Amino acid sequence: METELTEVMEHIKIYFSKNLQEYKVLKVRKKSYHPDDSCLYMVSAGKKDGTYTVWTCWNEATRSLNHGHYGLLSEQDCEKVFEEYYYGEPDNQKGQPDYAD
Repeated sequence: METELTEVMEHIKIYFSKNLQEYKVLKVRKKSYHPDDSCLYMVSAGKKDGTYTVWTCWNEATRSLNHGHYGLLSEQDCEKVFEEYYYGEPDNQKGQPDYAD
């Protein structure tokens, strides 16, 4: 699992270096642990202007990024969005594996 998440992170970093250069990726987390969602992740990033954004859908199969939540004021706000959009049992949400840069 860790290797897979690391590979996904590398693909996301490549995407950001080409398309969203004003952002620095902070964290990548699975969107769900349902087998049908195995290619879906969430991404948080800091912007050069001091704000943060969470995209609640990175599709690893198509390498596309969607559903941005812009203008967040802190990394804690990013965590709240992660928690709100994670699909799974509430008890499984805390401490789930993620990748932080």
